[in-house]
Amino acid sequence: MVAAGALLVPALPGSASAASAPVEPVAAARPTPESPVSGKAVPALRGDAARAAAGAELSAQVLKRGEEFQAGHEQRRASADAVPLPPWSGSLHSVWGTFPTVVSDGAQATHTVNPGISIPSGNPDVVYAPTLVPSGKTCIEVTTFYWQGGNGVGAWDWCAASPGFAAVAWIDSTFLSTYTTTFQGLPAYEVLDVQTNALTNSWTAYLYNYTTSSWDALFTSADPVKLIDPHGGWSMFEVYTEYNSATGEGYYCTETYGTQFHAANLQVKLNGTWTALTTANSSVTPPGSVSSTDFGCYGLSFTLQTANSHWQVSH
Repeated sequence: MVAAGALLVPALPGSASAASAPVEPVAAARPTPESPVSGKAVPALRGDAARAAAGAELSAQVLKRGEEFQAGHEQRRASADAVPLPPWSGSLHSVWGTFPTVVSDGAQATHTVNPGISIPSGNPDVVYAPTLVPSGKTCIEVTTFYWQGGNGVGAWDWCAASPGFAAVAWIDSTFLSTYTTTFQGLPAYEVLDVQTNALTNSWTAYLYNYTTSSWDALFTSADPVKLIDPHGGWSMFEVYTEYNSATGEGYYCTETYGTQFHAANLQVKLNGTWTALTTANSSVTPPGSVSSTDFGCYGLSFTLQTANSHWQVSH
């Protein structure tokens, strides 16, 4: 049984529906899961239009990776930055981030965006950073993606009969002025991905609207079958990259030079209580030190500003 709807906007338990007066998005107070729900939807492409915008390549990559994680597979690669990158064929897939080890009923996080990244046509690489899944029973993954088709924030529907992108909001001037504030000098949006009905396992992903001080719905989906999924979730930096013989590294490395990616203020809902990610309820994958050459790129650095609720990748 699958129920999915682009404009179904359930209110969060204990939240109000009325929006407050507009506020400036700069240095705005961080919302909480109990902040008002607007009853409105994030302007986005949905359904077939969203799938078309994301493209077949992105969809195939996310589906393949999701199946690998659901099966409990983890990739391990070991190399050193001092060693020249050997050429590779096909797409190199690497991830790093924090992985909740508990089955939660929701997650909230601050995600930075890099509107200046412009991956040109013909560049086969895709960067998903950050991409968020609260737990195995969730229906929706919220991912920030950068590729030759554009930069966007997408909702991936894991509860659909054929999983795929169900909503795509482009990171344009309207998105930036409505859904972002400033975090460590970068524009950042606030995401809430939460179960709204425990019986039907209905989930809604929200983005915080800083002009109305309320949560707008990005997408809603439900499937009670996933209630038995025992897996935890993830918040991670993820790339699919192919070898560029002209630079000796992945194609995306040129376009992302000088950028930072943050997932901060990560918290999950456990037994009705919102709890920050820590070393007790999450792990870092891969563990230990991470080499940028694992990602087909020189000069990447990986930092836990707060273990395990704030990770940063800089280039």
